[in-house]
Amino acid sequence: MEETKARLRKVLVDSLELSVEPSDVPDHGLVQALGLDSINTIEFLIWVESEFDVEIADEDLSIKLIDDLDLLAAYVKDRMDRSGTPTA
Repeated sequence: MEETKARLRKVLVDSLELSVEPSDVPDHGLVQALGLDSINTIEFLIWVESEFDVEIADEDLSIKLIDDLDLLAAYVKDRMDRSGTPTA
């Protein structure tokens, strides 16, 4: 799970060209801490789908999922397990 969270942090920083180190991205409260708006969050999720070769279902999209790396990492891992994508 920690490796997935580390990859998510890197994807977040790279995809949105943030001026913070991935290690400085908090586990919780991402939207407020990083000043994310709806466009940023959609762009981030598109990158997550590409990076992890998963599809985030429309019905699963929520601010809660985007705002919490623990939830997002668990969601991504679950989607990877379901699709048979190897976990790193």
